[in-house]
Amino acid sequence: MYLAATLSTISAWFVGLLLDANIGFYPQGFLCFRILLPVLAMGLCILRAASQNAQNR
Repeated sequence: MYLAATLSTISAWFVGLLLDANIGFYPQGFLCFRILLPVLAMGLCILRAASQNAQNR
């Protein structure tokens, strides 16, 4: 579970980095996908682990 959460968060960061670099948004310059996508990925991993824990009880 930890490995899947780590890999999905790192891959989401790289995807966000690519999107921030290739989508022009002025005047700020980037849309903060580098922050948003990893937070969403880790949140989904936490919700999945919590739901699996609730089903096992």
